[in-house]
Amino acid sequence: MACVNATRRLFLHVGCPKTGTTFLQDTFWASRHALEADGLHLPLRDVKDHFFVSLAVREQADPEMDPPEAHHAVSRLADDLSQVEAPRVLVSHELFAPATAEQAERLRARLSDFEIHVVLTVRDLLRQIPAAWQQQIQQRGLVSYETFLDAVVNDDASTAYFWDRQDAPAIAERWRGDLPPDRVHIVTVPPSGSDQELLLKRFCQVVEADPAVLDRDVARRNESLGLVQAELMRRVNVALGDRLPHPRAGHGRTAKGYFARLVLVPQAGRRPELPPRLHEWCHETSVRMVERLDAAGYDVVGDLRDLLPATPPAELAEPTVADAELVDSAVAALADLLDQRHRDARRISRQQERITRLEGRRGRRGGRS
Repeated sequence: MACVNATRRLFLHVGCPKTGTTFLQDTFWASRHALEADGLHLPLRDVKDHFFVSLAVREQADPEMDPPEAHHAVSRLADDLSQVEAPRVLVSHELFAPATAEQAERLRARLSDFEIHVVLTVRDLLRQIPAAWQQQIQQRGLVSYETFLDAVVNDDASTAYFWDRQDAPAIAERWRGDLPPDRVHIVTVPPSGSDQELLLKRFCQVVEADPAVLDRDVARRNESLGLVQAELMRRVNVALGDRLPHPRAGHGRTAKGYFARLVLVPQAGRRPELPPRLHEWCHETSVRMVERLDAAGYDVVGDLRDLLPATPPAELAEPTVADAELVDSAVAALADLLDQRHRDARRISRQQERITRLEGRRGRRGGRS
């Protein structure tokens, strides 16, 4: 391994998606100045820049979807780090997770002036699988929940991606490279119903941040779609055809940023659940993942038993969506869209009137000259 200055540590938080990452990132960025004073530096401008770094690392930056700064994000990160002397640095984005071992190695090589620590937040599969499906739908996914579940069970990445972002032992191994196991930190997400502060405290323990300096007034965004709402959006994605083709450009702004988050999420429908027929498979798969993590000798913050699925209620039904439910959701969504369109039209009309008045004043002043 390259020689490093052991007094400077860089924590690479590389995933997994849907493990409280938005909550952690929002809290840390809102507390950036206090953390800087406490010796923890968050490089670049905001979490979007860390997303751009993840795209560049994975060679996924697309000129049709991403701004120019996304294509040079790793160089920008290196420039930022060359100008600071903070003893600790945090780079965090969940979409580092699917990077290949070679891509991870290239980034570690660019950061060789630091003692690198890899951080992985991990949640049980019983909650992760449904959450991942609805997230893919928000990103212009077309696959039904039933088809998605079959793809997950059969590890069919050509139909729906999942394991490259959620196989925690494999992700940890790819990002570890030649690091000693005690520099890979597995932070387990507490069981459902636990205080979200517990996850924050566990994460702070790893990155050596004082929880007392963190901003507690950060809004906690819950952008998950209910089962009915996700199925409605999936059908809208299908109906779009070739329109809004780019998930991070037009679709990201309009369909995800507006339709999903502001129209469908507030409907607060019932959550997608893992069907009873897959509970035994989920438990067996989770046990194997826990055994792999335990055998690797990583630093576990929390309890690996948190990753074993809770026993579901006996009366849990199959996750089906009735046509009447879809109609009710669609009608409510259309009403919201019409209301928003009316308010947008009024704002546009007022701006047009203002522009006309300003142009008239300029014309009168020009005529007097």
